[in-house]
Amino acid sequence: MAIAGKSGKLGLGVSTVVDVSSWSLDLGVDTLDVTALGDDWKKFIAGLKEWSASADGFYSVHTDATGQKALQDAYLNSTEVSLKLYVNATNYYSGNAYISGLSVEDPVDDTVSISFEFQGTGPLTYN
Repeated sequence: MAIAGKSGKLGLGVSTVVDVSSWSLDLGVDTLDVTALGDDWKKFIAGLKEWSASADGFYSVHTDATGQKALQDAYLNSTEVSLKLYVNATNYYSGNAYISGLSVEDPVDDTVSISFEFQGTGPLTYN
């Protein structure tokens, strides 16, 4: 059964980052070629795994926007953050990451937006 994305959220430590409109998660694994002479088909084994994520939203200056401020501070100070990417109220992916990109857009005819790029460091879990 499909679920609506409206129940998702971006968690930072024990807090929720406000005014996030979407997030995405990318998982990858290296595949190592172990094909030997005489094989008719290529053979591979799994190598190292990696993950990255991104989040987009509305730039917020509300008093409860501490999550956005914490992400910006982590980017400026090159510190690791603890992320939780919720798909609904109970299921989420979690892991530690560095903010590898930060973008703020301020168009004259629309709302100010903010985007974050995350590079996972270490394992990602699913709860």
